[in-house]
Amino acid sequence: MWFRNIHFYRFEEPFRLSAQQLHTALDMHKARDCSQMELACEGWARPLGRDGQMLVHETNACLMICLRREDKLLPASLLREQVEAKAFEIEQQAGRPVGRKERMDIKDQVLQELLPRALVKASHTYAYIDTKNGWLIVNAASAKKSEELIALLRKSLGTLNVVLPQTDLSPEGAMTQWLLSDKSLPAGFDVEDECEFRANGEAASVIRCKHVDVETKEIRAHVEAGKTVHRMAMNWQEKLSFVLHDDLSIRRLRFDTELVEEADAGDDAAARFDADFAIMSTELAEFIPALLNGINGTRVG
Repeated sequence: MWFRNIHFYRFEEPFRLSAQQLHTALDMHKARDCSQMELACEGWARPLGRDGQMLVHETNACLMICLRREDKLLPASLLREQVEAKAFEIEQQAGRPVGRKERMDIKDQVLQELLPRALVKASHTYAYIDTKNGWLIVNAASAKKSEELIALLRKSLGTLNVVLPQTDLSPEGAMTQWLLSDKSLPAGFDVEDECEFRANGEAASVIRCKHVDVETKEIRAHVEAGKTVHRMAMNWQEKLSFVLHDDLSIRRLRFDTELVEEADAGDDAAARFDADFAIMSTELAEFIPALLNGINGTRVG
């Protein structure tokens, strides 16, 4: 279980629940199949799948959880086509145009007819609570997915005191300085071969650079022209490669091959999951504070 994209949040107060207590709270909102007339449903699933019994998997004071969501696949084009067909039929039979309210009623009727026959897509969002260091780390590429998990976790627990980390300097400000000067890079971090620039006040002005030496004069000229870096590929201690975004999210996270091989636990799926989780959580517990300290330690000018 290696996370690929992460959003991380800081607990304002220590998380006190044990794995068993958290399991009991999540069990009130356990995952289930969508009913015939539901567009979507969500709930908590076992992180280990068929190899586990609990809704929480604990390793080294870290509590892994998994949100399972089902969505009915109902293409908007199909719904629109069916509504138009029924509206046209009414117009032909009644000899009058179909009004807005009546069209909405037709849409609801078509939706009720299509829902029981719609295909279902299931997705899983994993996250873990680092009770020792006070982090909630969500494996999600989008903030929306992350917020869905947090919303259900808050509903399950009654309260959830997590916040986005605050930094002295904005992530884009720090990345811009790191690109301009090697000396401003925090210890252990290196810039790789990808970045994205945006011009302040010009939403449409975006420049993306991939597979290039971002430390050349040509690339740095974009910054000198007033653009700021909004995402940048980086490496930490030759252990992790990642793309840092301006919202502090981490995308395309890759762990070094030696770390992955170190976690090899043979053919036992549960043992492999546990070994991966243990090493990943240990590395992220060091990486996240190093990244935040690096941003806070960057000075403009």
